[in-house]
Amino acid sequence: MDEMGVGARTSRARKLARLTQIQLAAKANVSLSLLRKVEQGDRPASPAFIAAIARVLGVSIGDLTGQPYTPDSADAAAHATIPELRRAIVAFNDEPLTGPTTFDDLTTALDRVRQGMRRARYTDLTADLPDVIRGLHMLADNENPGRELEAIYSTLAYAYSKAMLFAYQYGYLDLAGLAAERCGWAADRSGDPIWPLAAEYNRALILLYSGAYVAGSKTIERAYTASEQLDTTPDLLAVRGALHLRGSILSARALDGDTAESHIQEARGIAEAIGDDRYRNYGTGFRPSNVAIHSVAVPVELSDGTTAVSRAESIRLPASVAPSRAGHHFIDVSRAWLLHGDKQRALGSLEQARMVAPELTRNHPQVHETVRVIARARRGTDTLARFARWANVKI
Repeated sequence: MDEMGVGARTSRARKLARLTQIQLAAKANVSLSLLRKVEQGDRPASPAFIAAIARVLGVSIGDLTGQPYTPDSADAAAHATIPELRRAIVAFNDEPLTGPTTFDDLTTALDRVRQGMRRARYTDLTADLPDVIRGLHMLADNENPGRELEAIYSTLAYAYSKAMLFAYQYGYLDLAGLAAERCGWAADRSGDPIWPLAAEYNRALILLYSGAYVAGSKTIERAYTASEQLDTTPDLLAVRGALHLRGSILSARALDGDTAESHIQEARGIAEAIGDDRYRNYGTGFRPSNVAIHSVAVPVELSDGTTAVSRAESIRLPASVAPSRAGHHFIDVSRAWLLHGDKQRALGSLEQARMVAPELTRNHPQVHETVRVIARARRGTDTLARFARWANVKI
């Protein structure tokens, strides 16, 4: 059960640091009015707000969000995978392997993980990931230099990218960061010049969450510059498009709306250029629909609920969109409606997120924030109370 919101944790940490609200607002470069509303529970704490406050108070972002959340029975299996995944990432192949050992079997197991994560089903399909990572390391150690070894490292880079996303989803940010670094390590050995660019895309996610928006933007710019030295292919264009989308959120959280919108336009142009071509997206999930999703996320991060709602109203996600992507979209739409002042529709969007991606929704800190703010105005509503109980949020 998530017992406290970001506002209450911010207030507690601020008092422990012996700072007044005026002092903290000035040091974090946030408005005093916003800080007061967040501490009172009247306004959700945005990711950018949380990162700024954590930096000033010298605490981790998890200290303010409460992640990783104490698991209930529905999420226990996913959390139970984390220690084994941590050992696999740290120990490489120094522990006995109990799962598949051939390259074909390992790639089949990894594809099951990919499909599960695409459907936002983490609990029952990620348990194979630690042994996949161990097995690929063992194969790499026993393979001679050449294309076969490079194929193993390419697959290992992908496995680490999935480990990063899994750990990130459940709030284990130190592990997510380590997996992102390992992804880059394997990418550099893959023999594929595009993989290191995708690894930088992954590393930028960790910088995004950490509030290191300048460093994240530089990472994106560096990867994009490197991409310009390669032959232009649909595969490369897809990764470039993904870099633009990550750059759009980094810029939005840094309150640079013009740059954020420029990234969206560039990504949209790339999506149109690729068209129906078949391409490999290196786990970035770049699609035209993902450009539309990010076009809503950008104004949400800029606290522009009106623009976000307007854009969301014109979007109809195709059935092919991964539930994990659709879940994130509906969470952003909920945040947009809350910013717009319509708490009923904000709750309705959360219900949509729950329908398509329950595990993601239950463990998303912005869902917890939105639920608490809605509860301040609509305490006693049966629908809200049921959702809060399901999400393990105390209101």
